[in-house]
Amino acid sequence: MASTNGDASHAEPQQPTQKDDAGNLVVPCLIDGKPVLQPSSSSFPVISSKEDRVLHYGQNATVPITHQAIDSAMKTFKSYKHTPVHQRRAMLLKAADLFEANAAEAVRRQMLETSCPLQWAQFNVMLTVSTTREVAAQVVTAVTGEMPPSYFGSTTLVYREAVGPVLLIPPWNAALVLSARSAANALAAGCTLIFKASELCPWTHELVVSTFHEAGFPPGAINMLMADRSKGPEITETIIAHPSIRKVEFIGSAAVGRIIGATAAKYLKPVFMELGDQSPALVLEDADLGLAARMCAQGTLAHQGQVCFSTERIIVMKEVKEEFEKELVEAVEGMVKMGQAGGVPASVTAGAAEKAKAGIDAAVKDGAKFLYGSADMTGFASLSASILTNVDPKSLISTGESFAPTAFLLAVDTEEEAIEEANSRIGGLSASVFTSSYERGIRVARELEFGGVQINNMTIFAEPTGPTTGFKGSGWGSTHGRYGIQEFLYNKSVSLTPTGATGPH
Repeated sequence: MASTNGDASHAEPQQPTQKDDAGNLVVPCLIDGKPVLQPSSSSFPVISSKEDRVLHYGQNATVPITHQAIDSAMKTFKSYKHTPVHQRRAMLLKAADLFEANAAEAVRRQMLETSCPLQWAQFNVMLTVSTTREVAAQVVTAVTGEMPPSYFGSTTLVYREAVGPVLLIPPWNAALVLSARSAANALAAGCTLIFKASELCPWTHELVVSTFHEAGFPPGAINMLMADRSKGPEITETIIAHPSIRKVEFIGSAAVGRIIGATAAKYLKPVFMELGDQSPALVLEDADLGLAARMCAQGTLAHQGQVCFSTERIIVMKEVKEEFEKELVEAVEGMVKMGQAGGVPASVTAGAAEKAKAGIDAAVKDGAKFLYGSADMTGFASLSASILTNVDPKSLISTGESFAPTAFLLAVDTEEEAIEEANSRIGGLSASVFTSSYERGIRVARELEFGGVQINNMTIFAEPTGPTTGFKGSGWGSTHGRYGIQEFLYNKSVSLTPTGATGPH
């Protein structure tokens, strides 16, 4: 079986094989496992920010195509929901094997469409394989029902049933693992799904969909639609509004999450969300400062900071501030040099890099200082790494997610102040605590208002066994392992009344 360390440095990756009527290479929508080709007027460009060129094209779904995909999902659900659990598990394991065997292609597509570094793409494949296998391992536990005791002498059977067809909206930044995780959870539960591929990486997402098809899942169990930003709102609302759609999972920014949440509320559809964060790292005075610095550097710079739980705030005790700053600068310098050895890192789009730069420039205008780096652009979509100090609490970079290779450092006098500062933002996805005492680390972790707290590790961390939980402004629900499967189930109570009984007794 192939290694998950697929090397994308050899051979030009193959391109999409479908063409529109203008001869453009396109990634079309998929319904019942078959491409739905549309005229070139529906095609939109997929651009490499690193190479500043059009790679190929995606195609906007139309309202009729959207309804066709939903009808397929509902028709398939009526039979697929009865698929024995051991067969679902076998197909999930087959999908994991295929992701592993096709690692090199998965790596190439991610790097090409999202301009991510080789290491990030390889890491995504590794996590995809392990996460899919863990979902397979947990499916029996997740769907097993209960028999609670009765007040009235009846027998109550609690079944965990699939909610039905669902809409999944995965992101581009961890294009493989987050989309595969969502699909695996829903399919394990017995749901069918509409997979709305990102307009920034439809070819990568097409690989996810085709892998589940190849693993044996029915063609109509996972239908892929897409839409660019001009058509996205209409297609998304069309899907959510359809009576056959029973739940929505969205992974992305809080700004878009608010829109998705409001739309879902309009049609009384439950939503499972994993949104962004301004993840803090708390460096206490008894921490291993070298370790803390390395973990903060990695948490800040990984994938150009384009991770929902990247380290953006570093809260350090004043008594070790100067020593920690030296360690942090050294750690960041080392990571920057290591990253540049594989080429200049790039944001997913030039617009994303420019937006992040504007936030840093505004903070500097308001008095922030560079402990390391600058706000210089080093390429078409490449923003320099930076660590800031003296950031105005009211500045955009202090109050919102930067989604860039930058973090800011602030000093506090006490543990209580560190906790208060960490909890002061709207998000609550992931935090880190660095201390030499596990007892102290656990005590602080219990006070932090986050779905996950890492002790002596970076904020970018999640176990395939779960749970990973969005809290406060970072979303609703938990994923990974059995927790993610359970998001797509509901509890159905079936009460067996004793023969001859006339009512409660």
